[in-house]
Amino acid sequence: MSFTTPAALLLLALLPLVAWLVWPVDRRPVERRPANRRPVDQRPASRRPGAARPRPRSGWPGLVLRLLILALLILSLAGAQLVRAVDDLAVVFLVDASDSMSRESVAAAEAFVREAVGAMGPDDRAGVILFGANALVEQPLRRFESADNLPPFASQPGRLHTDLAEALRLSLALLPGDAARRVVVLSDGAATTGDTAEAARLAAASGVSIDTVYLPRPAAPNEVIVRDVAAPARVGQGETFRLEIAAESTTATPATLRVLGDGVVVYEEEVQLQPGGNNFVVRLTAAAPGFARYRVQLSPPAAADTFPQNNELAAFTEITGQPRVLIVAADPSVGAGLRPAPTAADPSVGAGLRPAPTANDEPAFDEAAQLAAALAASGLTVERVAPAALPPTPGDLADYAGVMLVNVNARDLSPRQMAALQSYVRDLGGGLTAVGGPDSFGMGGYFDTPLEEALPVNMQIEDEERFPSVSLVLVIDRSGSMSAEEGGVTKIQLAAEGAVRALQLLNQNDEMTLITVDEAPDAIIGPVTAANRDEAIEQMRRLGAGGGGIFVYNGLQAAAEVLDSSTNEVRHIIVLADGSDAEQKEGVPELIGELTAQGVTVSMVSIGRGPDTPWLQQMAELGNGRFHVTDQAANLPQIFTQETAAIQRSYLVEERFFPAQVSSSPILAGIRETPALYGYVATSPKATALVVLETPQTDPLLAQWQYGLGRSLAWTSDATGRWAQEWVRWGGFATFWNQAARWTFGGRQAGGLAAAVRLDGERARLTVDAQDESGAFRNDLALTANVVGATGETETLTLRPVAPGRYEATFTPQTEGAYFIGVGTTAGGETTADGRRPTADGEEPSSSGQPSVVGGPQTTAGWVLGYSPEYAELSGNPALLASLAAQTGGRALDTAEGTGPGPAAVFAHDLDAAPAAQPIWPWLTLAAALLLPLDVAARRLTFTKRDWAQAWAKVTADRRRPTATPERTETMAQMLRAKEEATVGRVGNPPAPVTNDERRATDGDSTRRTTDDQPLTTNDQRPTPTDQPLPDETLAARLRKRKRPS
Repeated sequence: MSFTTPAALLLLALLPLVAWLVWPVDRRPVERRPANRRPVDQRPASRRPGAARPRPRSGWPGLVLRLLILALLILSLAGAQLVRAVDDLAVVFLVDASDSMSRESVAAAEAFVREAVGAMGPDDRAGVILFGANALVEQPLRRFESADNLPPFASQPGRLHTDLAEALRLSLALLPGDAARRVVVLSDGAATTGDTAEAARLAAASGVSIDTVYLPRPAAPNEVIVRDVAAPARVGQGETFRLEIAAESTTATPATLRVLGDGVVVYEEEVQLQPGGNNFVVRLTAAAPGFARYRVQLSPPAAADTFPQNNELAAFTEITGQPRVLIVAADPSVGAGLRPAPTAADPSVGAGLRPAPTANDEPAFDEAAQLAAALAASGLTVERVAPAALPPTPGDLADYAGVMLVNVNARDLSPRQMAALQSYVRDLGGGLTAVGGPDSFGMGGYFDTPLEEALPVNMQIEDEERFPSVSLVLVIDRSGSMSAEEGGVTKIQLAAEGAVRALQLLNQNDEMTLITVDEAPDAIIGPVTAANRDEAIEQMRRLGAGGGGIFVYNGLQAAAEVLDSSTNEVRHIIVLADGSDAEQKEGVPELIGELTAQGVTVSMVSIGRGPDTPWLQQMAELGNGRFHVTDQAANLPQIFTQETAAIQRSYLVEERFFPAQVSSSPILAGIRETPALYGYVATSPKATALVVLETPQTDPLLAQWQYGLGRSLAWTSDATGRWAQEWVRWGGFATFWNQAARWTFGGRQAGGLAAAVRLDGERARLTVDAQDESGAFRNDLALTANVVGATGETETLTLRPVAPGRYEATFTPQTEGAYFIGVGTTAGGETTADGRRPTADGEEPSSSGQPSVVGGPQTTAGWVLGYSPEYAELSGNPALLASLAAQTGGRALDTAEGTGPGPAAVFAHDLDAAPAAQPIWPWLTLAAALLLPLDVAARRLTFTKRDWAQAWAKVTADRRRPTATPERTETMAQMLRAKEEATVGRVGNPPAPVTNDERRATDGDSTRRTTDDQPLTTNDQRPTPTDQPLPDETLAARLRKRKRPS
């Protein structure tokens, strides 16, 4: 036995003191009476009143139990444990999976591990860790019956670096303490990060042996490496600048030096490389404003190069000039996304619905023509693209100072495009303007999308009294085609998500029913109201696909039965069907005619363009509803929310009104009055947004806010002759939109910050220099940076001051590619001399109590990790592996049995294993807890000798047959004797003698009394001879003698 805390055993010395303190003593008071008031006591001295009483025997068990409990608790505190010798072996394999390891090397490492596992003993355990920039547990420590139980390696650690130190620390955490421990490292030894020597010292101190297997890199006698590409962080448009290139070569060889700017070759030259370092300077001219990415390629002959991965690097340069604005609007030559203007004869206007477009529909308006002309006239560089051509990454959007969405429907943008817009504004400080129209905001399905998060308005109207009561029925196809997946999500799940969003958009007095149909209506969820909304959402998200096609008539019939009992003002049906698998068309037109006669409208949604798509469009026209067709089920949530907003009527307001200014803003600088407008899409402002203009119904018309590092603006009317025909002819039209666009550019154009990134080991170091207009350092900024990685993920950094006017932060690049960094001041981070927060562009705080937007210096930088740092080293480091083995008493192993030990030696039991210790203190504590009730019982209960005798008598009573006890006969002599004794006790005279006949009669009739009934007569209490009666004295003589006076 051993103890983890031996010092606690000193408490055992206190046990004698505890025994003395709790020594059992009978402290009951002793009864004492005067001698003349009691008869002569015939009991033993120890039983007489007043005699010293013995200690009760029950105190001794209590004392023993108490001391035993204390001893058990002290042993538990000391950490008692049983120690035994062991012969088990635990081995953890560390397999290098970084970029420096070729596929052949990794395969050789896996083969080594398999062969070693095949030779392990029945009680041995093995684990596998794959490491690179990080370490991952491929197989936890366990027993393997054979090598076949080891699955192929599947973990994917970061490949940009080799952190052997982290892998060693993770292996030490896996290894148990009750076995001999060994670590086997299979690597080329080229550790690029981490303190490997310190990890080895920790392993040696822990008694862990490290064996190493060196896996050499392919021989690289000839190698060309591009070491660095340096470009200025910022240049002006049209300015000539220098691109500096550093390269290395192991041999003299010709090569082609090529520079690509945004994918186009801008420079190419044949160069001669010399052994060692080679430096080149390329002069380029800055083109269009934005972030220009220059990729440098050095292409030597194949025989002169081993690793082509390190022959290319890139650098970013920000080209300043006139800001570039990207307008996103539907192509005016295509009818998609455009709707004709409503007319008084349009029967669907009263229902808030628009007719489905037909092939004869011509776009009445070019949504962006007047806006683009106004911005270009103000000196901005304007580019225009269709929604499908919107760049899908924040880095591509960073070339523009601002992006304008002009009446863009959310379903025309992919989720990736919307996420890129959100990151562009929030993380890189870009500007976003949303211009309204019938297909924008709530009418365009913006609800619960990244666009809604980035804009200063919510798509729901908070005033529910403006809405009519709505009964909505969704009839959804759940046939087998809906089980197909898009991006890992089935179509039926995307449809269910659309139903959830539609339900969330409804108001308290509305109701919705979801009916899934294949050959017949299957699951009917609803009618759902606000009271049971959460439960219904859970049911909707559990929907699955069925089989067959959708029977349209059965679905519409079920929807009609649901609406038959509804008394709400608006009753609407949305049918989702497969464009190639819509069945049971017979009777549908007649049923839709009956529904429209009752005031019910019907919209159709076709997934895919198939033979049934034209028929679905006709049914939508017949039902006075809308028709939607989409090739992507991911658009269903936007389509359903767009339909829901349309049937609620109040979202689309078409009436003549004059905007009312409620807050000051630089957007309205110099503008005193505005013309009338004829319509807008109703929204509600967010809590931190600034409403500048509002409508007569207090809906926001122009709202702005700061979103992350960027700014966004919402204009809920349009910029065309539909609703803004008077604005288009207004002389301040160009001024208004120029100031609105420039406001969204924020602090990016103001300057004051310069950012640069360099790679320092496995970390990239971001350095930001801050100066004011006079060139003085700024040390009063609280700066943050959002790093948008090559795969679109965002990491937020807090920069700390390291020198006058200089701030730094670090991050870890995960993959090769371009990284964009947006730097700006945090909210409240910049203050003026009087301690107030500055406002954007000098604007005054809002008089309405709404917060104004915080401004401050901002900048955006780009950085490229061209290739993995693993390719910067041309050879491995076997010396590092040898030092690990020497420091921990390990061995250098070979991949096969040969000059040195091979895989079979891994599980050799040649290590001294530390004895295994099994803690027993929990059991000791449990034993003390179980003894405690016995101790309490021993102290509360008292057992005398008589109690023990009675208990023993009861136990043994069944062992013998009970015998009859003769009845006790009281003779006259005994009665007289008792009377005499009582008389003597009162007057002090001795009792009368008893004759021998009387004594014989008495002894024959009674049993001998026990000490508890009558004490035996001792020698001191025997009567004197004079007290004895005469032998011949009769009873009558004695009675007469008693009567005589003495």
